Amino acid sequence: MRVKLLGSHQGESRDVRFMSILIDDALVIDAGGVTSSLTLEEQDRIEAILVTHKHYDHIKDLPALAHHLWLTRSLQIYCIEDTREALQKYFFNGDIWPQMKEAIGGYHALTWHDVTPGEAFEVLGYRVTPVAMEHTVPTVGYLVERDGWSVYYAADTGSDGNPRWGGIRPDLLIIETTMSSAYDEFAARFKHLTPLSLEKELRGFHEKQGYYPRTICVHINPRHEQAIRRELSELAVKLGADITGGFEGMVVEA
Repeated sequence: MRVKLLGSHQGESRDVRFMSILIDDALVIDAGGVTSSLTLEEQDRIEAILVTHKHYDHIKDLPALAHHLWLTRSLQIYCIEDTREALQKYFFNGDIWPQMKEAIGGYHALTWHDVTPGEAFEVLGYRVTPVAMEHTVPTVGYLVERDGWSVYYAADTGSDGNPRWGGIRPDLLIIETTMSSAYDEFAARFKHLTPLSLEKELRGFHEKQGYYPRTICVHINPRHEQAIRRELSELAVKLGADITGGFEGMVVEA
């Protein structure tokens, strides 16, 4: 499995992008920075997308991607009902953007699949398990498994006392650290993590599973970036774990 961070920030500029992860060139998790990261030819290879929740920085490029593929084939979209309803109401509504329901050239541009937390499904040869996360809107993370290797993207989340870790044993954990630890109380109000609250999460994981997975931290607010990366380095030493901050173009291969 080849995992590439297309976007790893809670912000967008010439140099950084909103959240988007590409797996083996064909499967995408979140669309915050997918079209702005890829050539048109690379976009042609995408077959399915897993969307974690309806916040703008996780869905921004989805209309552009769907439109690009419209005359080529259907784009398979997997998300919870709340996310689908928001996307259809505010993006694909025939006003802001085409609904993309009608077949053109034999293809429906969008094929929607509702997912349920805890119920695994198969897509493109991967086993995918949605996991309910603690955030300000209904949100799921995704555990993606194939050939004995797995990656878990925890999406946007606050600290919830770690009940989630009981059934998750990923080789790679991609999890947010939106703000520096100096803003931990502020981050908690918006259900986000800092390196300080991440420590609590990772210790909870270790208590349940007996190991620390390789951890890449994303959804970094650019104004907090220097402090976050310094604090993550300190946390890695403190826990004796592989914890690093993600960046655009970062690749991990199983």
